[in-house]
Amino acid sequence: MNPAAAPAAARPGPGRPSTGARERILEGALEVLKRDGYAGMTTAKVAAASGQNKALIAYHFGSKEGLVAAAAREVSAVLIAEVLEAVGEPRSAEELVRGLTTGVWRVMERDPGIQRIYFDLASQSVVEPEVNEIMAETKVGFRATLVELLRGIEDGPPPRKLEPCAVFLIAGMEGLALERLDRGETPELIGARRLFEAAAAAGIRG
Repeated sequence: MNPAAAPAAARPGPGRPSTGARERILEGALEVLKRDGYAGMTTAKVAAASGQNKALIAYHFGSKEGLVAAAAREVSAVLIAEVLEAVGEPRSAEELVRGLTTGVWRVMERDPGIQRIYFDLASQSVVEPEVNEIMAETKVGFRATLVELLRGIEDGPPPRKLEPCAVFLIAGMEGLALERLDRGETPELIGARRLFEAAAAAGIRG
């Protein structure tokens, strides 16, 4: 065997993107979305934030829409992971609802920009069909997660109410999160959170 052949075989082919480029581009996209929003996001800004070029962005994501879709999935994954960690293995409706609001609060305390991206894309989904499709995909995944959690608690709703309860929980958490982003942790918000937790638990129990 020619000893010079092994190193040559291990090298990537011509034009092959460097390892980690996709992750850096995605991190750059999240940074730009947090700072400038969807309307202000361009591939040039993402390239500058990530240290990668626009050709690599096109290689990995195809277009701005493909990059936004990946960013939305990443935001959704972060939110769901944080919520699931806070929820744990709830046995009651009360434990489930308190875990959900705690998880949302943790996300906003650690990185408020994640929620800002979520609401920015949600608002754009009204007028941008591509964004609407992306956000619908993320909500379907979160709703399915909530349905399984509701199915597992001892005082959960009957099967016909699983989906409505999941939708109600998402709507309530979105409202509380938006209020916190807008006005901060006010006494009124603290009271509203407690009211939501009590009302949601009672509604789930039926």
